[in-house]
Amino acid sequence: MNGHKHNMEEDYLDRGIQEWYDIFADSLDLAAMMDSMVQEEGLSITEFSRPEDITVIYAEDSSGEYEFVIGLSLDNWVVVAEGAGCIFDIGISGIGAMIGGTSEFGSTGLDVTLGEPMILDPEVTVDGSGAFWCGAMESTVQEGVEEIIDAFTDTLLAGLDELGLDSMFVFGDLLGALGIEDEELLAAAFSSFPMDLAIVTESDPEENVVQLIYDMNFLTGTSTDPQAFVGIEPDPVTDSQLEIGGFSYLYWQLQRGFHWHEEWDDTQRVNAAFDIMESLSINGFRMETFWGRVQSQAYIEEGLDPADVTPEMIDDFLADPEHWDDSEFAAIFDILDNSAARGFTPFMAIGVGHEDRPPKNADGLRIAPASPEWGLPENFVAVPAETYLYNLKIYAHATVRKYADYVDVWQPENELNAAAFAAADPEWWRKGDYWLDRGFRNQVMGVLVEAIRTEDPTGLIIHDLHMLGFMEALEDWVEDLDIIGFNYYPNQAWALPNMGFSMGEYVWAVRRALAGLGHAGKPVWLIESGFPAIELEDPPDSISLEEDMIYFSENRQDKYISDALNSAVENGINGFFYFSLTAEEDENVGGGGALNTYMRFSGLIRKDTDEQKAALVPFADLYNELVMEVGIEPSELTVPQDYVLYQNYPNPFNPTTTIRFSIETQSDVFLHIYDIKGRLVETLVAGELLSGDHAM
Repeated sequence: MNGHKHNMEEDYLDRGIQEWYDIFADSLDLAAMMDSMVQEEGLSITEFSRPEDITVIYAEDSSGEYEFVIGLSLDNWVVVAEGAGCIFDIGISGIGAMIGGTSEFGSTGLDVTLGEPMILDPEVTVDGSGAFWCGAMESTVQEGVEEIIDAFTDTLLAGLDELGLDSMFVFGDLLGALGIEDEELLAAAFSSFPMDLAIVTESDPEENVVQLIYDMNFLTGTSTDPQAFVGIEPDPVTDSQLEIGGFSYLYWQLQRGFHWHEEWDDTQRVNAAFDIMESLSINGFRMETFWGRVQSQAYIEEGLDPADVTPEMIDDFLADPEHWDDSEFAAIFDILDNSAARGFTPFMAIGVGHEDRPPKNADGLRIAPASPEWGLPENFVAVPAETYLYNLKIYAHATVRKYADYVDVWQPENELNAAAFAAADPEWWRKGDYWLDRGFRNQVMGVLVEAIRTEDPTGLIIHDLHMLGFMEALEDWVEDLDIIGFNYYPNQAWALPNMGFSMGEYVWAVRRALAGLGHAGKPVWLIESGFPAIELEDPPDSISLEEDMIYFSENRQDKYISDALNSAVENGINGFFYFSLTAEEDENVGGGGALNTYMRFSGLIRKDTDEQKAALVPFADLYNELVMEVGIEPSELTVPQDYVLYQNYPNPFNPTTTIRFSIETQSDVFLHIYDIKGRLVETLVAGELLSGDHAM
């Protein structure tokens, strides 16, 4: 990945072919075929030992016609035939074939093309003993055996063709795993996340072996130049430490978490989550102020224009109980007070436009930004873009104004860059055709960013960038984002291979993209990731690859989280949040249809029992091992070319904050903290420091 080599724990192509061969060989009664042939010569088979395994080998194509070559070979066969006073020892070796292929990664994913198989020339030996005529019969027996071997090889290759050998390569197709069936949407998905994927066989001189290589590269360029970042590398990571992390909640995972406790109220659910976090010393989390709950009714009338809403009008709007529910705002204050009392650090998602989030009209229909002719479900009502933005602006200003003293980092919307894809599929989590318009999505982001900058000038802005639509959104919003956030679910559709290690590669690629766009200094957070854990026990040894690929066990979840967190920190991540402590295992809240089939089980608490899954404590231990300690930490490995003072976060200083700065040469440094009126609060540094990056 991205030019960095990772060895898989298992060769899944080899395993898949082996399992197929076991079924194939059992379906052919080779002993009967051989016996039928020798009976024509008055013989019968007295010993028959066919190869139990098929061997998969990889080779390089010196001709350059193929990018990869796969060899299939069978072990030697031992056959003994007796009769007519003779014993024939029959040896069969060298059965197999070589298959070359090429791969092309395009607008619809990975396309693998296989060439015509080159059948190996097997060797058949027949050694007759006994009566004097046995030697004369050897050639006849040999010809009969060779005919059977030819027929067997033809049947073997025909079976491989039916198996669909090319289809066994697609587990590395991360975008294809999202289940997008519409060809135009699929093409848009691949163009929105520039990447390369190729399959090659390549010699490894250190291990003296030819290996099958999945060559995958993330975020290779811009939306207009997909190769723009090739050759660019992010700055080396000189201090592998995590600065913040924890659990990523939205409304359904926090206020409505532990959903199997139907008798609990929201406060009990929040306390249950916070108690677990506190016991594990995990203090970071994302929460959401649910738009449609604090705004109980939308403003619907002709001519609404978000430009007409000014900050001075917000309090007057909120005084209207017909449209705003003060008790819901108070409930958020309760959560934030609870969080502060425990020393937690929250960041907040606002203005989430998923189908269930916007407010309803007076008739109880939820508003959706859609043209009148767009087909909406019966419980939605189409509103003009301006009406949607008008309501959003009031809500955003009100929410940020109320909670600015508690919240350091704001997340406007959620996966807004993927809204076009989510709205285009009726089973996904957006409603309304305006989401398909890039200009409208930018308007939504603009309204939310403006509200945050106005109501909380010191607050930081992050967004949860989905793979779908990633690069266009990063290009559009990078100036507005103080922290670059993303989500990544490489095991959303399959349990194998366990792709936790690839988290670091994704972080590396995001940092490379930021360098390519001229924003190399911005912090990077993982806001969401998860691995389903449905099964308590590990899979049995007898399980097939097909079953194993969707066997989501707790130990596999544990491995995923450990690999993901370690690799992310090694590659320069600043924040790491897991989604989530609990999950809607049977409700599938929030849409997504089949896409969420397995991810609904990604929580770390077992449904119904409240028992912790195997990964929870190891995650907490590793998090606490990797999280940054407050203090000055110079790095002499990378010398900056200028002095830089980065925005502190979390911000403000409650309970702690991290301040990062860089100096070009060893020099005297003074770092003072002033309040909003310009009065000196504290001097943090006053003395000589070495060149490099520092954090305190």
